[in-house]
Amino acid sequence: MRVGRSNRRLSACVVSLALPLCMFCVCVRGSGGDNGSTRPAGDSDAADNPAASQPVTPAMQRSSDAYRQYPLDSLPTTTVQVHEHTFRVWVVRESDPQRPYAVQEGLMYVPAHEIADDQGMLFVFDREEIRGFWMHNTITPLDIAFARSDGTIVKIWQMPALTLRTFSSVQPAMFALEVKQGTFNQLSIREGDRMEIPSDLRGTK
Repeated sequence: MRVGRSNRRLSACVVSLALPLCMFCVCVRGSGGDNGSTRPAGDSDAADNPAASQPVTPAMQRSSDAYRQYPLDSLPTTTVQVHEHTFRVWVVRESDPQRPYAVQEGLMYVPAHEIADDQGMLFVFDREEIRGFWMHNTITPLDIAFARSDGTIVKIWQMPALTLRTFSSVQPAMFALEVKQGTFNQLSIREGDRMEIPSDLRGTK
């Protein structure tokens, strides 16, 4: 999906990395700005990806599984609360030896019908830094909220599907929460609000 630091483009969306299929949802690049950058090498966009139209039933795998290095159901989960709203989230961590590219993959190739209204993805970084995300190979429009180590939201963006524009945290952030686009507005979640993040994740340094 994307995640990057100030001066470095970490392609959370990902540089192709010579892996089969581009496997990162939003590419993260460095801070700074909202300008797009060159597209990383890899597959074509997922606009005509079959995952966008195939229905998902409990009896079968998610359609996005065929395109992802880390299927959603293989990721750890937890809950994050903002005000009285609880989100069930898939967790991806910068320092995860078992899933070294999970942050880069993010929600790539995941269609909207595979994300419930109370679901999202929580990105956990080792330290507070200025982060930047883009939407390469990410076919569902998303809201993103960047938060400091104490959970305070410092920046919220609405990110269109497949855009290569960079969305910066503007201020140093240790967490990023992604949900379907429009969710934060609907729930009146604003910059300055605080995410209640489990202590075992807040302890990441």
